[in-house]
Amino acid sequence: MPIKLLSDFDGVWTDQAIEAEGVLLYTAAEAARIAGIAQNRALADFRAFEAEVLASPEQHGWAPDGRISAYVDEDPFCRSNAIAGLLERARDGRPRAYREAIEAAGFASVGAFADRCFLGATERFRRDHPPALVPGAESALRELFEAGIEIAIVSNSPAEKIQGWFAGLGLELPGEPRFRVRGSARKFALGPSAAGFELGGRRVLVDRPSYRTILEQERPDWVVGDVFSLDLALPESLRREGAPGAPAGLILRRHGHTPGWVLAGAQGGPIDRLIEDPAELAGLLRGGQRPGRVPTAPLPVR
Repeated sequence: MPIKLLSDFDGVWTDQAIEAEGVLLYTAAEAARIAGIAQNRALADFRAFEAEVLASPEQHGWAPDGRISAYVDEDPFCRSNAIAGLLERARDGRPRAYREAIEAAGFASVGAFADRCFLGATERFRRDHPPALVPGAESALRELFEAGIEIAIVSNSPAEKIQGWFAGLGLELPGEPRFRVRGSARKFALGPSAAGFELGGRRVLVDRPSYRTILEQERPDWVVGDVFSLDLALPESLRREGAPGAPAGLILRRHGHTPGWVLAGAQGGPIDRLIEDPAELAGLLRGGQRPGRVPTAPLPVR
């Protein structure tokens, strides 16, 4: 049987910094409109909120039910969600004023407002920009296909976005089972238990029912992602359990923003390989050998 790679999309095949910045700008502009203040004033406020959550990242992140599903320093996309959490908890000052204005506008919560802004901002980005895939994405995909690798793209992003961006390469994509896209994966959605483990001084939660179902269905040999909490923590937990769907190898796509506490997982921890570009995947997976508990990547941890 061919080697199967389960890959995240945003942050593996894209460098999401520009799109994430667009989300923050869009959110600040919408907050300004709702609160009836100047956009430059709102942007300055949101920059201050961003600095506040990044100053104590262990306390902030994407927390759709109040529990941190991914920490703010793991992914630029988490910053607007972390700011929403800051406003939700505010008891005074400008954060409280924004929360009250958002609630008065009919949003059930600041989190719901942030989700709406995320969708609006990313839709605008897709409309106004060419596919934001990393340079060389086409050749990286072609090498994987030529090596006989089976690829399942599993992402929180909508499948239409991913399919559209890959189609924009002009590359003839093989159909199932060689290549498929599973969007709206809800990797962030936490179940009721507090199951998790410690990595680099952070508690990472692993009860993610939607993602677990996908892993059990796909049964990949390797999983690659750029956000440890969302992409790799549950596969590592399944691997420890010897559970169905557990991969043998975990690959982290490292960015300049990847925090040190995550990179600590590549020093004898759960991360088996570090890559800095998806072009490295074909060489890593070529040869038809399924991974065992493989050595730590030679890339330096910075």
